Amino acid sequence: MKIMEEQGKIKKWGDTQGIVLSKEILSNANLKDQENINIAVETQNNGKKRIVIEGVTKDKKELLEELVGTVSLPKDLDVKKKKAERKQKTLIKHELHH
Repeated sequence: MKIMEEQGKIKKWGDTQGIVLSKEILSNANLKDQENINIAVETQNNGKKRIVIEGVTKDKKELLEELVGTVSLPKDLDVKKKKAERKQKTLIKHELHH
């Protein structure tokens, strides 16, 4: 369901291209200045493609904030040794398959 529609233009912006969005469009989409967004290209049933812009949901952001700092590594963990062991296992698996 469309809430509103506006014409726009793609413009060169340095080495990239950009689309200027009006305050009214952003307001109707509940988006704010400097807000993180997800941008996706979707194909509709009729074959036309469209760009979808969505604000990053607070749920994901809050979940990340909750998870930060909850994982702790054992004090005696030797990261270099573990990486070397994983690399060796990968090499052995690769040799077995060829």
